[in-house]
Amino acid sequence: MTKNILLPPSEASQEPLNVPVKVVQRDIPKQFEIEMHSHEWGQFVYASKGVMLVETPEHCYIVPPEQGVWLLPHVNHKVRALTHVFLTSFYIATEMLIHMPQESGVLEVSPFLQVLIDEAKYFSGDYTWEDTQGLHLRLILHTINKAPSAIFQLPFPSDKRLVAILYAIRETPSNNYSLEQWGNTVGASSRTLSRLFKKETGLHYSEWRQRLIIQIAIGKLNEGGIIANVAHDLGYESPSAFTYMFREKTGMTPSAFKRSTFG
Repeated sequence: MTKNILLPPSEASQEPLNVPVKVVQRDIPKQFEIEMHSHEWGQFVYASKGVMLVETPEHCYIVPPEQGVWLLPHVNHKVRALTHVFLTSFYIATEMLIHMPQESGVLEVSPFLQVLIDEAKYFSGDYTWEDTQGLHLRLILHTINKAPSAIFQLPFPSDKRLVAILYAIRETPSNNYSLEQWGNTVGASSRTLSRLFKKETGLHYSEWRQRLIIQIAIGKLNEGGIIANVAHDLGYESPSAFTYMFREKTGMTPSAFKRSTFG
């Protein structure tokens, strides 16, 4: 398994938040990981380029540029760059959270919100809530609050046997073991594993695995992977079989997804 290089949280995240919204930029090379940490304020994390993996104690998110992650205060999280990532974070003061989503999760980032975020990269921290910069940031908060949840959020199991399965599939996504086969590997009956998956993720194993495969596929496509190679890596017998699954679950073909990402 590839070993990631750990990075500390940004210096800005350790400073007091003296404005309603602080915009923080960070450039993270591929396979670097910001170690587990939390904030006293809300945070919206968005990668304008690249694909990031965000893990909390309860969920695992593979996030392309069409999505962002909303985190409530005090939620432990770490961020790994699956490709070279240009990261923009919005630190949002607690008094503003009444106007924000009340649960952490992945949100869809519309082209309109992407433009707003791109413009905010150049803002200074010296503003008032009523000037042009303040009004722009208020519009960003409003748009984040109205953004729909992403479809393929992946609940993260805590049982060590399920976590072992997660990492094994992530490392070799073509592995299509049944629960009986996984049981022989991790030391549990298929019935126990089935019950644990439903209890800890709210999903049956087959649905949970398919969401994981979709997230892995998105990561590989965003890395510029050739569709035929991605299909092979994921264990599909043909690119057409992979394309059918991807379109059925995401509403677009892999080639359309690549065009939406790379233009």
